Amino acid sequence: MDEVRPTIVAAPGTTLVKVDVDKPHQLFEGWGTSLCWWAHHVGGWSEAARNKVVDAVVDPVAGLGYNIFRYNIGGGENPSHEHMSEHREMPGFQREDGSFTWDSDAEQRAVLLRIAEQTNDLVLEAFSNSPPYFMTESGCASGSASGRDNLKADYYDDFADYLSEVVLHYRDEYGVIFRTLEPLNEPYADWWKSNGSQEGCHFDPASQALIIRQVAQSLAEKGLTDTVVSASDENSMDDAVRNLQGFDAETQSLIGQLNVHSYAGTKRRELRALADQLGKRLWQSESGPLGQDISDDLEAALFMAGRIIQDLRELEAEAWVDWQAGDPSRSWASFTLNDSQQTFTPIKRFFMHAGFSRFIRPGAQLVDIDDSDMVAAVNKQGDALSIVVRNGSPTETRNYTLDLTSLRNIGQEMRVYRTSREEDLAQLDVLSVEDWSVVVSVPPASITSYVVAIP
Repeated sequence: MDEVRPTIVAAPGTTLVKVDVDKPHQLFEGWGTSLCWWAHHVGGWSEAARNKVVDAVVDPVAGLGYNIFRYNIGGGENPSHEHMSEHREMPGFQREDGSFTWDSDAEQRAVLLRIAEQTNDLVLEAFSNSPPYFMTESGCASGSASGRDNLKADYYDDFADYLSEVVLHYRDEYGVIFRTLEPLNEPYADWWKSNGSQEGCHFDPASQALIIRQVAQSLAEKGLTDTVVSASDENSMDDAVRNLQGFDAETQSLIGQLNVHSYAGTKRRELRALADQLGKRLWQSESGPLGQDISDDLEAALFMAGRIIQDLRELEAEAWVDWQAGDPSRSWASFTLNDSQQTFTPIKRFFMHAGFSRFIRPGAQLVDIDDSDMVAAVNKQGDALSIVVRNGSPTETRNYTLDLTSLRNIGQEMRVYRTSREEDLAQLDVLSVEDWSVVVSVPPASITSYVVAIP
């Protein structure tokens, strides 16, 4: 007979917060990052130095424990153009005469293959930012002169063939299976213009639908049955809802996974509802502090922790994927990179991300917790509950009584890990669980992870 649960009331000076495992949300696939541009960068280091970076990204105990990676199929810029930022220019595989140069992109590939060797629960996606320059109207892989459609009208099948050929090559040559192939990246945005700093390509909604159908057909023709199309990686969640709803039923049926970036828009819940209606998996496939005035590493970590929590709570994303693991801009990075020494240094965002990713692992079940600055999950084995709490206030300590009475059983101690101005995912003294509740004190400007056993 189940033990009778007490009625939990808030301890003096605290706010009552209830965890309810009987209200499950999304089943979580994991955490990840794209490989461009940092993998193209680090891939040029010595094998030993490169592997240290990769291991820090995939190690679930001492590192980030990421298991989802988005490999960038570079379009490749016109060799006569010299306008992209050095660390953002990605090589392509196809020449203008139609032949392929598979020795291209050795750096990103070296990182990808190390990841494939070292990672459990691995999920891989291939994605494109732009077609090869010779398939574009402008002859430039960063966009058109006007910011409108740039893929030539008679090259949709050629572009689809290019992308699927790369997927086929990786399967046959390396045994690497991409579960999804995304031909679009922020396609509705109008900032993809020629002579820009990175690859990009606008597609109007009708053009998006056309390339989705062409890619699905090309995959099928080549027998790539383990790979499905994902779409559409819009910058704005509002654009994603509108454009996906506008696709005809055939196009919607060909999309195996909905991808969205959480930079802009507010329609997280509407996109979740659309994913449920269509029966599609939903990823937050790229994010970062775009447009934010970030003053230091901790502020970047706090901002991104808030973004993660909102995406998990409202979008109910089944995966959360960062844009960059290493980047020249510190606010976008989890670690800095030193080329001369071939070393890396974790910074606050690394420890913040690890505060989520080490404790909410692939296969976890997100469950209800009634505070907008918190997420909670029961692990795949069903024997531990993790709660991550963000306190973004610069001055106010926040005190809570956590009501854990919905758990089937509970351990007597709660482990605590914190990232703050002074702490880098520091393990703190355990807290005592008494009568199915625990009182926690969350200091200003901190991200704290709490873990309790479910015996």
